[in-house]
Amino acid sequence: MRSARSLAALLVLAAGCAPHAPPAASASAPPSAAAAATATPTTVPIHVETHGGNGQYVTIVESLHGRKVYTIRALSGVAQRYGTAQGSGELEQPHVTFLDKSGTTTIADAPKARVFERDNTMVMSGGVHAHTSNGSVLTCDTLTYNGRTERFRGEGNVQLSAPKGLQLGGQHLDGDVRLQDVRVTGGGA
Repeated sequence: MRSARSLAALLVLAAGCAPHAPPAASASAPPSAAAAATATPTTVPIHVETHGGNGQYVTIVESLHGRKVYTIRALSGVAQRYGTAQGSGELEQPHVTFLDKSGTTTIADAPKARVFERDNTMVMSGGVHAHTSNGSVLTCDTLTYNGRTERFRGEGNVQLSAPKGLQLGGQHLDGDVRLQDVRVTGGGA
């Protein structure tokens, strides 16, 4: 099983496998060769592929200040790293458990997801189905999780069912991870 603290940690680990800079020029080398050897090296993009199989999954755990905010379990993942805070990854069949500050969980499944290191977001797509530990159920075409605000943005065919019979439908959702502080707009679906 593949496990990492976050996409960034997975990419940093892979960086250790990247080609290393050539050794520094010797003292007897001409000055121009020594200057060229000590120049800033070019950033080499890193490409990492991970695959589950035989009951194994790719797992990514994201934490914030020592508190777990989500765990992703997926069949496979492809990650790219281009430079500082430039990583992104694509996941197949992600099963994500989000945890809010109170410990409430929301579990979301989708055919695909993309994780972006720069803005700390995850975009699940292809038809998302999510349910909370409090009994709410959400379906939508895409669901974006913003790690900075710990909020969801749902787009397309949004349907939210909450305990006690509350039903909301529209094209857009803005809500917290518990799906209790939500706004659904864009007319009924």
